[in-house]
Amino acid sequence: MSHDLDIGVIYTHERELMARLLATMAGSSGGLRTRLLLVDNASADGAEQWRGFIDDTLVLYNRRRLSYAANLNRVLDAATARYVLLMNTDMYFDPRQECLRRMVEFMDGRPDCGLSGCRILHADGADARSARRFQTVPLILARRCGLGRLMRRTLDRHFYAERAPDDTFACDWLSGCFLMVRRAAIEQVGRLDEKYGKYFEDVDLCLRMARAGWKVLYHGAVGCYHLERRASRNPFSTDARLHLRAYFRWLRRWGFRPTAGGT
Repeated sequence: MSHDLDIGVIYTHERELMARLLATMAGSSGGLRTRLLLVDNASADGAEQWRGFIDDTLVLYNRRRLSYAANLNRVLDAATARYVLLMNTDMYFDPRQECLRRMVEFMDGRPDCGLSGCRILHADGADARSARRFQTVPLILARRCGLGRLMRRTLDRHFYAERAPDDTFACDWLSGCFLMVRRAAIEQVGRLDEKYGKYFEDVDLCLRMARAGWKVLYHGAVGCYHLERRASRNPFSTDARLHLRAYFRWLRRWGFRPTAGGT
């Protein structure tokens, strides 16, 4: 049986998150033919325990722990559905919205869309502004050096503050916590770049999509929840250093002001 949607989830040690994610995911498909591609990232307790939530589940086993991008590439390599959803483990849905069904219908109605994302909310209902413009040096300073209050316009521009959260529009890139990818587009532009290590692999993919002629679209009419824990918020943390290292790779590859058209 062919599937409408393959959903990639990585399991390492997120036991306290999985039951809510998978139960609400199962209730959000609205009759879609879905398959869960569950990557067991060399977990201590095994991913087999999570098979019962989605009827059609394929577990992909890692002998050693891999990076986030490498795990998502395992999902992309195993996918056969026309759409593949790449998402974080620290997510959950409101089944009443039927987010998955509506996002697939959104993609079906826009054959030129290679990658899309829905509205992302924090657990308290605050909007996460998942549609973003490409990073700039002032933006990095604002977010990494605690200058956000002094550089409000820079932050507002980055997060498309001029657009309503429930709007639909083309954007530079979408947060990697929820990326719905057209498999035909991925086959054209290629997999995630694992050399970033951590961070910016989602930004890089969105730019490559756009340069190949595919639209990157934010669809705010439907959403899900993200229990975001920004480890890179502390400017002296390991994650902050990894973020900066990934940004330098981004700069070396694409320059300071990349555009979808390559100019």
